[in-house]
Amino acid sequence: MDLRHMRHFVAVAEELHFGRAAQRLNMAQPPLSQSIRRLEAYLGVELLNRAKGGVSVSITPAGLSFLAQARRTLMQAEFATTMARRAAAGAADVRVSFVGPALYRVLPELVVNFREVAPSTQVHLFERSSAEQTAGLLAGELDVGIVIAGTTSLEGLEQRVIQRKPMVAAIPAGWPLAAQPSVTLAQLAAQPFIQPPQKYLEQAAAVNPLQARGYTPVITQEAAQVDTVLSLVGAGLGCSIVMGTACDTRLGGIVFLPISDLVPVRRSELVMIWQAEQMSEAKAMFIEAAGAYVAATPSLLDDSFLRG
Repeated sequence: MDLRHMRHFVAVAEELHFGRAAQRLNMAQPPLSQSIRRLEAYLGVELLNRAKGGVSVSITPAGLSFLAQARRTLMQAEFATTMARRAAAGAADVRVSFVGPALYRVLPELVVNFREVAPSTQVHLFERSSAEQTAGLLAGELDVGIVIAGTTSLEGLEQRVIQRKPMVAAIPAGWPLAAQPSVTLAQLAAQPFIQPPQKYLEQAAAVNPLQARGYTPVITQEAAQVDTVLSLVGAGLGCSIVMGTACDTRLGGIVFLPISDLVPVRRSELVMIWQAEQMSEAKAMFIEAAGAYVAATPSLLDDSFLRG
C-alpha cells in the first residue's frame, strides 16, 4: 500500500463513481479500479460495494473507517512535504492565522511581544474563519492559528486559551436599553436583532446564549463577521450578543452591557492552536513567547466584567 492507493480510494469514496473519480484524478478508469482492488487485497477487506456494472459504488463500514484515516494520512503527508521544503529553503518565518476578534487586542500584543523576542523572524498574518484555520494547520499551510472556542473541531491539534471574556450585549448608544446597568436575554430577544446568516447558525449556537435558551429574536439584519455586526449596531440597526473581546474596540455609538441571566455563565474564548508535529524553530519560539506573554498578562483571562 502506498499514498497513491489512498488518494485513489479517497477520490472514489467522495465521488461514489469510478468514472467521475477517474476524471478527477486525470487517469483512465480501469487502472483506477485495479488500484482499489489491490488496496482491498492488501487490507483484506472490501472498502466499496460495487453496483452492477461496477461504475457506481457505495462505501462499506470498513471503507468509512478507512476513509477517515486515509484523509488524515494524506493530510499529514502534505504537511510533512511542506515543512521539509520550508526547512530546506531556510525559512525563518511563522505563518499565523486569526479570526477578526483577535485583532481587538490579543494578536497585536502577541506580535509586538514576539518581535522583541525574535526581531529577525518574520510573522505573516492571515485572517481566516476558525474552520479554515484548522484545515490549513492540518495541511501544513499555516503554523499557528487563533480561533473562537466551540466553533470548529480541534481534534489533532494542540491548544491554549489566550483570551477569555464574558459574552456581552452590544446595544446602540441611543437606545433606552443602553442606559441600564445590565440586560436580560428576554429584553434582547424583544429588540431588533442582528445575527449570523442561516448557514452559520449551528456554529453560532456554540457561543450564542439566546439560541441556547430557546429565545427567537426579531431578526432585522444578518452579518457573518463580528466587525460587520458591530458596525450595524453602531448605526442603530439592531442589537446583538458578541464576544466580550469586542469591548476592546472602543467603537463609538455602541454600549456593551453584561447579560444578567446567563445560566450557566457563558464566556467567549480565543484559543491558539497548532500542529505539534514538524515543529520549526520559529513556530516553537512564537508558541513559547505567546504562552509566556499570556501568563504574564492576567487581564487577558480576566472575566471581571461579569462580576462588575
